[in-house]
Amino acid sequence: MSNLELFVKVAIALAVIMAMAQIVGSLARLIAQPRVVGEMIAGVLLGPTLFGRLFPEVSGHIFEPEVMPVLFVICNIGLSAYMFLVGTEINLSLFNKKVLRDAGALSMGAIIVPFGAGFLTASLYGELLNTKSIPYMSFAVFMGTAFAITAFPMLARILQERGIIDTKLGGLAMLSASLQDVVSWILLGLVTAMAVGSGIGSVGIMAVGALGLVLVLFYIVKPLIHRWVVARSDASGLGPGQFSLVLLLLIVCAIFTDHIGLYSVFGGFMLGMAMPRDMAFLNAVSIRLKDITLVLFLPVFFAFSGLNTDLGTLASASLFGPTVVILLLAFGSKIIPLFSTMRMSGYSVRDASSIAALMNSRGLMELIIANIGMFYGLIDASLYSILVLIAVTTTLSAMPFYVWSQKIPDKGQSLFRTIRPKSSTVKMHQDKVETSS
Repeated sequence: MSNLELFVKVAIALAVIMAMAQIVGSLARLIAQPRVVGEMIAGVLLGPTLFGRLFPEVSGHIFEPEVMPVLFVICNIGLSAYMFLVGTEINLSLFNKKVLRDAGALSMGAIIVPFGAGFLTASLYGELLNTKSIPYMSFAVFMGTAFAITAFPMLARILQERGIIDTKLGGLAMLSASLQDVVSWILLGLVTAMAVGSGIGSVGIMAVGALGLVLVLFYIVKPLIHRWVVARSDASGLGPGQFSLVLLLLIVCAIFTDHIGLYSVFGGFMLGMAMPRDMAFLNAVSIRLKDITLVLFLPVFFAFSGLNTDLGTLASASLFGPTVVILLLAFGSKIIPLFSTMRMSGYSVRDASSIAALMNSRGLMELIIANIGMFYGLIDASLYSILVLIAVTTTLSAMPFYVWSQKIPDKGQSLFRTIRPKSSTVKMHQDKVETSS
């Protein structure tokens, strides 16, 4: 296949993906779901679950094997940019001692219990689902990681849509989710190292490398960005050279975290967290990155995941029962510890229910986990489809459960109402800097 032929085929695939994402995303808005949830479902529908089943020849012509590596490159670049935008959205000033303590307690409960569920799943269905014959411990930790992960980007979008991302409860949810995901990625790196035989030393390199990246970003890169980029920006915003520096840093961080085994998206996220909290600077960066990331990059990732997913196979006699049990474990192992921990920390029933609803969502991060599992040969197509189903169902249920939680009578002072930044610059930032469609 010539380069020109490859370009035409990739262009056709991108056009189909974008059109489907826009259609299903708009339909999702009609039922009070974030557009990004519809785009995630659109990706599944483009795969063998629907489009590939109804029109196999057309699907095979559009998504030829030569096209898939190009889509993989596009979606990974986009994921790094997306997580960078999410990182810039975090209000670090909200992370006082109590929020850090409560977030740590939340994270611990929302990691330990799901990992227990992962070991239970491995014991119950190891023979059925562990077709790659990886060691029991590796398979159990992988399942626990899949249960423990939280849809960090989806959570950011829901909090933003509801106007609570800059409240203390919003900060608590975001910080707790980030802690859960970092621990989960480290454990996933351990599983990957064990499964592919790269040795336990690679896990130590990953942990040390991640810590070193955080220190470099916050104590070296952040001051330099403020001096070279923020302080020199004029009223018109960032110039091409300044914006190219930000993109260069994003690419370098993505390459570094991928090299140490922590996956490229966390390089983008940590860089976003380390960006100077100058609203004009963050707005300028977001305006340049947001549209292309949301309209093109994310839908490509969802489609790439959906093309490897066939939910129809889960209806078979051997898989239907285990799929239902795994779904129940995925829901219960998150909601119960989150709600209980919030109540024991002194939060109201409304706040506890809201946190449990929002942080049960797996969304984008679950899809990343599933893709890593497939890439490294840890799971087969059936378990991959189950993980995609978990991502879709937990994310779809987050908003209805959250809306229901808000109807619970609140006898105390809800953190949703009482603690919110009053600065107009924060409001400006919230209006302009969106990290999802």
